[in-house]
Amino acid sequence: MATTLRPNQMVQLQSFWNLIQTTDEGVQKELYVLMQRKFAKTETATTKAPSFLDMQGILKGCGNHADDRQLLDEYLQGKYGV
Repeated sequence: MATTLRPNQMVQLQSFWNLIQTTDEGVQKELYVLMQRKFAKTETATTKAPSFLDMQGILKGCGNHADDRQLLDEYLQGKYGV
């Protein structure tokens, strides 16, 4: 079943993915391990989902620095009043 995302959710996902892409390889591998632990399919699954590292081409968005900064500023304002 496909998930339908609202535009603001899509921007958040793209910004998150862009952040991951700017990290070094060690951080990306550790994130992969954490994601696999949390979302690994059980052995009863019949279809093989792409690994997290294989999703680079799937998830890559057309986000930009200005949108990323705006989302971060909005989050900090809402969460901490900064």
